[in-house]
Amino acid sequence: MSTSLRFGTDGWRAVIGREFTYDNLSRLARATVKWLKQSGVEKPRIVIGHDTRFSGHLFAQHAAHELSCEGADVILAVGPTPTPAISWAASLEGTHAGIVITASHNPPEYSGFKIKTHVGGPATSAMTDMVESLIEPYRHRSTGAGDVTEVDIKSNYIQHLKSLVDLGPLNFTVVHDPMYGAGQGIMSELLGSDVVTEIHGELNPGFGGHPPEPIERHLGELMQRVVDEKALIGIAHDGDADRIGVVDECGNFVTSHMVMALLVAHLHGHQNLHGAIVRTFATSAILEKMGKAWGLPVETYPIGFKYVAPRFIETSVLVGGEESGGIAVAGHIPERDGLYVALVMLKMMMERKKPLTELVQELFDEFGPHAYFRSDVHTEKQPDIIAHLQQTGGLTEIDGRTVKSMDTLDGYKHLMNDAWLLVRPSGTEPVLRIYAEAPTRPEAESLVYDTQMQFGLTP
Repeated sequence: MSTSLRFGTDGWRAVIGREFTYDNLSRLARATVKWLKQSGVEKPRIVIGHDTRFSGHLFAQHAAHELSCEGADVILAVGPTPTPAISWAASLEGTHAGIVITASHNPPEYSGFKIKTHVGGPATSAMTDMVESLIEPYRHRSTGAGDVTEVDIKSNYIQHLKSLVDLGPLNFTVVHDPMYGAGQGIMSELLGSDVVTEIHGELNPGFGGHPPEPIERHLGELMQRVVDEKALIGIAHDGDADRIGVVDECGNFVTSHMVMALLVAHLHGHQNLHGAIVRTFATSAILEKMGKAWGLPVETYPIGFKYVAPRFIETSVLVGGEESGGIAVAGHIPERDGLYVALVMLKMMMERKKPLTELVQELFDEFGPHAYFRSDVHTEKQPDIIAHLQQTGGLTEIDGRTVKSMDTLDGYKHLMNDAWLLVRPSGTEPVLRIYAEAPTRPEAESLVYDTQMQFGLTP
């Protein structure tokens, strides 16, 4: 019996050698071509790339062959290539879709299969549902009906980014951590090696022993190097460079919530641009306050950028993103792009002539302090905990705070007077995620730890 393949929050991901096999990759590739043909594309043209994970180039070559055997013409990216570069290439005239062999920020033993559409954004749930319905048991076939052409997409994309954001010469130092991923070398090429200090810029499929996710607990070396180098900013990117992590000049991690807020303040307050703030369920309440104060609509969707991306096409969006560092900005592809967001952040610092600490403090002065904390718990109790929350309607008190109401758009979000706490299962890993926001970091941590204790989990 063939393995059932299902797309999660962002593509299909599985452990290499277990579910992620050449046979399953063949099934997905062929189903993708069938989906395009059933959608009215007579001769699909698909661009495919890969990140720096184990055997990524071999998996990409295999998938390219299978796509061509199913009748598609294939553009195969040369070397590890960021996901946003593939998304951009998929949006070019004459291209119908993109595929990236990546598991993004997942642990090193994972790989994955992301589908991008002809507009440069992630495939919607309806699209991946159709691909799933077309997956067949693996059968060896080799028709050779399509062509495979290799192209240096990464270099082309770097030139495109340079045309979008004109920074001129930087007068401060940037430390860049590509986390051994597909973004390595790119910030140096964009800004100049004289102003960029890069760490973890070599190939290492083990990613240094932890997932290539640009969150605080993985960026200790970056935070220290920013201080040592007397840099004004540290920038990290995940394994496929569609997410961003930011460190201020004092070596403190700046949450993606505040990165989104800074982008909104810059684009609206200082460039006079208008549009909606589109966010996912686990993002900061400061965005709601900013939207209300400045007359910008704020839209909230389930977690997963595939819910955010369509709004860039359907309406005018200023900034769209999620708490995990996946952010898109007006004037670019409807896709998370950690590289483009980094350039916009640098442009903001140059124009405002202020360090990140001052820019963040200005937002806190106007909208109040907001601190965030998240815990990812690997536990076999995950299904039981979610079932308990469903049956009981959630917790009634957390760390001495009374829960006023519950929002179940995506998980169980406990709303309190000046704080919130969200419990939900991960859509890409067997993990229970617990998120919290409160006026201070210790308060946010206490909310999470008290919740874990109530569930019988070790804090």
